[in-house]
Amino acid sequence: MLNAAVVSPQPMTRIAMQRESVAHPEHGVRVSAVAGNVPDFLAQNPAEEMVVLLSLNTLDGRSLVQNVTDLTAQEHTVVVLALPDDLARVRSAFACGASGAVGKCEPIRTVFRTMRLSRQLGHFVSDMLQSALAELPSRAPAKLSAREREVLALYVDGLQEQEVAGLLQIAESTVEEHLKRIRRKYALVERPARTKLELYKRAVEDGIIPPVLPLG
Repeated sequence: MLNAAVVSPQPMTRIAMQRESVAHPEHGVRVSAVAGNVPDFLAQNPAEEMVVLLSLNTLDGRSLVQNVTDLTAQEHTVVVLALPDDLARVRSAFACGASGAVGKCEPIRTVFRTMRLSRQLGHFVSDMLQSALAELPSRAPAKLSAREREVLALYVDGLQEQEVAGLLQIAESTVEEHLKRIRRKYALVERPARTKLELYKRAVEDGIIPPVLPLG
């Protein structure tokens, strides 16, 4: 029996998954933990590695990168639960360590099957999402370092270079160098990031920050 958790801000999602796992053990999944966000789940100190069904929108202001990274750092397998318009972020989730993806509108049995196969195979996407992802234009990752992601997140959140430097306790010139490298890395993969708005779009596309502005 696969030991699993559901992390979603929607109480009905958590309740439905947990009830279904109890009522239908033939699915081979036992949902033994639920939480509204990743920090709350980790605060439960799960005793063993789990497959975590993670909603892409946890409504707590944390980025997708933070959520997936924090879970995989504890050896949990992450399967993202996505809406049809979340496909670009699904791809970003895989880039930062997620193992599976399934559509939010798919039957619960399909969700559980995706969770099982993601754990067994290391990478699995439901048929519906696989077809949709195949239609997305290719987008090469910029391969930013952890510090570059941190600088980018603060900068596109509205801070100036001097403010980013103060928060990270580094020199302003270091922040400027980080931003130059970030722009250069995006340029190398033909994803221009010349302006602050373009940097914001790249940060959202790569799951570094949650979307606030429409990407249009």
